[in-house]
Amino acid sequence: MSVVSVRNVRIGAGRPKIIVPIFAADEAEAVAQAKALAETAADLAELRLDPLREADGSLPGAGALCRVLAAVRKALPEHLPLLVTMRTAAEGGQRAYAPGDYITLLEVLCTEERADLIDMELHTAGDTLPRLCRMAHRHGGAVVASMHDFAKTPPREEMAASLRAMAEKGADICKLAVMPRTAADAAELLAATAEARAALPGMPLITMAMGPLGAVTRVCGGAFGSDATFGTAGTSSAPGQPDAAALRRALDALDACLNG
Repeated sequence: MSVVSVRNVRIGAGRPKIIVPIFAADEAEAVAQAKALAETAADLAELRLDPLREADGSLPGAGALCRVLAAVRKALPEHLPLLVTMRTAAEGGQRAYAPGDYITLLEVLCTEERADLIDMELHTAGDTLPRLCRMAHRHGGAVVASMHDFAKTPPREEMAASLRAMAEKGADICKLAVMPRTAADAAELLAATAEARAALPGMPLITMAMGPLGAVTRVCGGAFGSDATFGTAGTSSAPGQPDAAALRRALDALDACLNG
């Protein structure tokens, strides 16, 4: 399987990597969370741009968001890769974005060398995703294409097809998060992950079912082909994210069982 290497972190090799979100309302809070990650189990950090607001409560523009990005990168330990994400309201985020405005922001982020990885929503980016992936690659960045369903767990074939579509459009890593309504839904997410892993042997995947019913997928997803998962260091960015330190212990124990 191909490995995506960022700042000496090899996504797709060894146990699943732990991504810890920076989810803050302003620059000062984001910087404080970034500094605190030095003492956590994080393998990577994710800066969520959508909850950020100006001092007067207004929505920051691209320039202001890049200013926060620069401050967070400076505050982070040098060895931690940084994933930058603008999660749209359509996929569970804190900010509504018209597709055109979202694509314009991604174009700006593609030129930001401080962003090691950039999240790009499969459906919101649409047909521009291949061009955006090429643009990110020219500037030394990697792309995590993503799809999130906070309402349900789609059929297994649909989930696997979404992951394949991300790969076909040029992403370096494919991410899928869904909301289970039953334990069987969580099992379907794992089955879809295994199916996609068989179809995409050269592609790192990140998959999870959210909420309490999906918590098990955040721990055992690696056995089915998921190469990273999300854990918290005080602030969560999605339902069901476990404490990062507890998650690392669980992942290490499972890895020992699976690989001796």
